[in-house]
Amino acid sequence: MGHQGKVTGPARRLPLGLLLPLLAFVAALLVRLPGLESRPFHTDEAVNAYILEETLSGEGYRYRANDHHGPALFYLATAALKPAGITRVAQMEAWMLRLVTACTGAALVAAVFWLRPALDSAAAIGATVFIGLGSPFVYYSGIFIHETLLLLLLTGFVGVFWRWRESGAIPLALTGGLLAGLTLSTKETAAPLLLVVIPVFLIGSPLSWRRQLGGLLAAAAVCAATVFLFFSNFGSHPAHALDLLAAVHQQVGRGLGHEHAHPWWTYLRWAFAPTSIGLPWSGWLIAGFAAVGIWSGRSHPFARRLGLWALLIFFLQSALPYKTPWLMLAFLLPLALLAGFGAAAAWRALPSRSVALAAAAVVAALLGTETYARCQRHAVDPANPLAYSPSSPDLTRLQRDLDTLAAGSPEGRDLLVQVISKDYWPLPWTLRRFPRTGYWPEPQVGVQPGAVLVGPEAINHFPFLPTKPYELRPGVWIFLGRLP
Repeated sequence: MGHQGKVTGPARRLPLGLLLPLLAFVAALLVRLPGLESRPFHTDEAVNAYILEETLSGEGYRYRANDHHGPALFYLATAALKPAGITRVAQMEAWMLRLVTACTGAALVAAVFWLRPALDSAAAIGATVFIGLGSPFVYYSGIFIHETLLLLLLTGFVGVFWRWRESGAIPLALTGGLLAGLTLSTKETAAPLLLVVIPVFLIGSPLSWRRQLGGLLAAAAVCAATVFLFFSNFGSHPAHALDLLAAVHQQVGRGLGHEHAHPWWTYLRWAFAPTSIGLPWSGWLIAGFAAVGIWSGRSHPFARRLGLWALLIFFLQSALPYKTPWLMLAFLLPLALLAGFGAAAAWRALPSRSVALAAAAVVAALLGTETYARCQRHAVDPANPLAYSPSSPDLTRLQRDLDTLAAGSPEGRDLLVQVISKDYWPLPWTLRRFPRTGYWPEPQVGVQPGAVLVGPEAINHFPFLPTKPYELRPGVWIFLGRLP
């Protein structure tokens, strides 16, 4: 009998096109895992945790136009936590939520390879180094906010859109519409990003205007359907989807208003100015190699569009008074991709492979040193430009002292905790395991026995109460006392 079906020869190997993204994802995730539990929970994370609890409940997600964002992150976190039986904030740990965004941040690094062939392999590998090790990308991957998911979906959209503009294939247009809808379902800032990216990458398309229009209309239909499904909780609350329209006016008002208002040069300072905790190697190296990439890729259609994307978003965001450091990622991403072109050009220009490897090691070491300083050692230092209004390590001490109070109380965890302050976030996260907690902006008549947390504006109402001070965020204090 013969040995029919027997496999001979070398074993099958994972194709290089899958192996490189997989290695990039694993390496990027390993960089992002340290510190997920130790860093104090930011106010925005605490708010997002309670929105996630609502999403996990039977009511589902409800969009609020005034100060919250889209449902995509919450649906993703729900898919990760619900199978483990986690449905309430009291069951959550910081690392559980941050692992979701750490994975999306690592997936963003792997998604660089999705941009091939517009981005050749050498440029893609270079870009993964800047995105994988760059401190802004690492820092905001370790916070439970929407930014890394937004960039991941936007990168996927750009890759699909570039393929469609070359071929005009309707399946690509439909996929692009889906990704655009998911991007818009992540955060409102997706709208100006798409309004910049779409025309920038559409210009110069070889397709006829009829095919362009047909593809764009098909994509728009899928995009609108996706946004409707996500914001209406998959059709169960159709009226909720209309809240997105009400958000337009409010979001424009925020962008032009006084909230988080900073001068136009603020992004330059955050990205490139040295601080007491070290030099901004990420900003300098990304900008430097991006300049090389612009020059070396001046005849490359994709590189030129990356430069235009970065420039337009930078000017748009700098012109608006509203600024937070995580918004920098919207122009740092195309700059990092351009830096990949620059790194590939520098690699080819160096005299030997050993010199090129030594230069690459130096770049990686500089990026890694800065990332360790900004993302771990000084993660919540006010001198860290990435740590915007960071929560204080005092919250850990406060939680420990409350646990001690509960342990010495007959009520245990049912100890009554009364928070009297106009500004108390992220205390709801710190107090999430104390079910009898109430919040009041001003002192109430008949404060009951138990733990009392008082803001400085109300401390004079409790002159008899011995208190201990804790800083919540820079300049925001709370005082803990016990009423017998």
